[in-house]
Amino acid sequence: MRTLAWNCRGAGRASTVRALKELIRESNPDIVFLSETKIKSMRTNKICDRLKFVDSWCVDADGLSGGLAMFWRSGVELEVVFSNKNMIVALVYSNPPEAPWLLFAIYGPIQRSKKGKFWGLLENMVSSFSGPWVAIGDMNCIKRAKEKRGGCAVAESSVCYLRDFMANTSAIDLGFSGPSFTWSNRREGLANIKERLDQCLCDQEWQSLFPKAGVRHLCSSNSDHNPIMLDTFLDADILTRPFRFEAMWTKEEESRLVVENAWHCRVDGSQGFKLVKKLTVTSHELKRWNKSTFGNSKEKIQGLKAKIAVVQQFPPTRENLELEASLNLELDEWLDREDIRLRQMSRELWVKEGDRNSRFFHLSTIIRKRRNCISEIKLDDGTWIRERREIQN
Repeated sequence: MRTLAWNCRGAGRASTVRALKELIRESNPDIVFLSETKIKSMRTNKICDRLKFVDSWCVDADGLSGGLAMFWRSGVELEVVFSNKNMIVALVYSNPPEAPWLLFAIYGPIQRSKKGKFWGLLENMVSSFSGPWVAIGDMNCIKRAKEKRGGCAVAESSVCYLRDFMANTSAIDLGFSGPSFTWSNRREGLANIKERLDQCLCDQEWQSLFPKAGVRHLCSSNSDHNPIMLDTFLDADILTRPFRFEAMWTKEEESRLVVENAWHCRVDGSQGFKLVKKLTVTSHELKRWNKSTFGNSKEKIQGLKAKIAVVQQFPPTRENLELEASLNLELDEWLDREDIRLRQMSRELWVKEGDRNSRFFHLSTIIRKRRNCISEIKLDDGTWIRERREIQN
């Protein structure tokens, strides 16, 4: 099971929704938690429907600040048992069904005067629950000096809340892979501050329940916070996909020339052999052209995210901050192109080009993927295999 947590700093913006859609396509989370949505429940429910999640829970924003939202997919059985402006707490029954666990989706208070009350409440809730639990989100706290870079020295009062909570509840930091920090004020030079505010904690029982669980720090272009994703089985394999002709290539005149040149290659043999060979050469040339000239939208997006992750580790000079800003703008442009590519994947010829009914296109794409997906295979001895690697072999 995968849980994505992101302080999106405003879910009502089109660019944020595009970035969120790309995060969901890339990481395929079962549960999504958003903080600082800055919108009301009606708008939140529309985003939930647009992202094709089956249910949601939201805490309305207070004016233009705050706001929480949790979405979950079909097959996820959970019950929200508590919520306020700083957290959504849910009992998860479906994974595994024999051992329900408590999920704390956190947006910690920024004001120091409110931190003590919040962490005290969280500690009491954890202590009163006898089963496994995990907490994920923007803690707005760090627990040691090395989780901050830049700015004033870390004061004892800044780290005591999270550190004391972990000591009193025997909580475990699940660690992370990816960029070292999840938040930056994006200022220049000595004014730049970075912190690991977004974290994931659990108790020993939850860690034993999911021994391969891990956390990844992701990248996004539309917030000063990086998203983080909790995966209960982090080392799951991702299969490579076969060649697919992208409809958006036809908008480039050069694609026609690539096909013509590849098709005119000399091949000896039967007509059937010639056809197969020319199709192979054409697909190879299109893939090479796509990488070198046109560019694959997914590869571009991944490359830009990787560059952003690297730049975020650089010293906060004016040049580096400007480079990060330009990369974020370019990433947003490619996210828009990827959205167009998904609409072109529907194969519904009766829908006119330029139709902006993304809901229809997204549904068509999902149905196609379900038809093409082999989720399990029954062997001759009657046993079933469901692991992706075994199915592939």
